[in-house]
Amino acid sequence: MSPDQLRSYDGCLYGFTGDQVEVRGHVELRTTFTDDTTSRTINIRYLIVNTPSAYNILLGRPTLNKLEAMASTRHMKMKLPCLEGRVITIKSDQKVTKKCYENSLKTKRGVCAITAQP
Repeated sequence: MSPDQLRSYDGCLYGFTGDQVEVRGHVELRTTFTDDTTSRTINIRYLIVNTPSAYNILLGRPTLNKLEAMASTRHMKMKLPCLEGRVITIKSDQKVTKKCYENSLKTKRGVCAITAQP
């Protein structure tokens, strides 16, 4: 993605620990959600941030509301209606999720180790 595609963003974003996260800008992208049998495409505004993270993307409440989605972290699934009246079920891969979590712990440890050095 080219930096000239970014639009300015004046708001503030705070991480899970309450620290402020640098927002480089935002971009609006058409995004497709699919379970390989049916799909739904909507425009989503993505904030581009400058922070280490194990995640590629986080969907916020405005997007989940726009999708009329229900997410279950316990079941690692998200369900949303498609325009034809069926339900799209997006499943998370447990191995990928575990690896992502482990990477997030490594990132946190790495940040702590760097800041602790004189």
